[in-house]
Amino acid sequence: MTESAGNTSAFYFNAHSTLSNIVKWNTDTEATSHMTPHQHWIRNYTPYRVPIHLADNRVIYSEGVGTIVFCLLVNKKDSRDVELTRILHVPALQNNLLAVLYLTRQKQFDIHISFDTMSFSRSGSVLFTATIDDNNVGYLNGTTLSSSEQVYMSSTLPLNLSLWHKRLCHHNYGDIKMLIKNNLVEGLVIDSAAKPDPVCEPCLARKMHANPFLSSDTRATELLGLVHSDLHSVGIPSNGGFMYWITFIDDLSCFKVVLPLKKKSDSFSAFKTFKAYAENVTGMTLKSFRCDKGGEYMFKEFIDYLDEHGITKQYTT
Repeated sequence: MTESAGNTSAFYFNAHSTLSNIVKWNTDTEATSHMTPHQHWIRNYTPYRVPIHLADNRVIYSEGVGTIVFCLLVNKKDSRDVELTRILHVPALQNNLLAVLYLTRQKQFDIHISFDTMSFSRSGSVLFTATIDDNNVGYLNGTTLSSSEQVYMSSTLPLNLSLWHKRLCHHNYGDIKMLIKNNLVEGLVIDSAAKPDPVCEPCLARKMHANPFLSSDTRATELLGLVHSDLHSVGIPSNGGFMYWITFIDDLSCFKVVLPLKKKSDSFSAFKTFKAYAENVTGMTLKSFRCDKGGEYMFKEFIDYLDEHGITKQYTT
């Protein structure tokens, strides 16, 4: 099975890139299914991969399918919410496409187009409309609710400052008040004057500092008797495309080796390179290896290699 994304998705976004293309739904008469790049809108999400042909002969793929809830706007007034089914999640797509012919053929909708308005009717009642802009593109009137908004709508908790502080990942109260005062976020409403608790345990825990680790009184008694390793993120890729660097430090001599990595999975190859180099330089055999149980050290191939070479594993806590 294949799908078609119609003409507009292939070239319209690049020529007329605006916020409307990203947020609103483009009424497309050639798309065979509704499609969106926004996974956070989709409810009842199920993985689903199918090829989608664009007008410029490129092929992209869907990653999932589900439903969305759309808050309708009819005659510039809020109407009831409607659930649209079989929405394909297509990450590579740059528009939200409403498949007009799918609605007429599969859902028995009637479409009426006037000067600047498209009306979508079923059983004689207009359920939603789209406004046609100066570029002859129709955008569905209304807004899409994210999959998380359904939970918020059914909440019985008072909408006070403390609740929004928690919902916004414990953002500071001053900024939340500024968002409300300047009306910068839709739906950010306060209906309770209750003052927030001055003690927020998650905020306090986040700001706590760990006590220094006690210095160890023991040291390895020979070179390569114990080697410590850790992986560090660069943050910004280097000119060579390296994103990480990994360290290997001998416990007895503090002999250090640092190797750049392009991805975390390169840590195994880096370890083998270090082992060969260190054993060749020192004439000793690596006997014990200590790390923090990061995923880059814990995959089966790495662990099996240590076991095969008789290298004892130690983990920091």
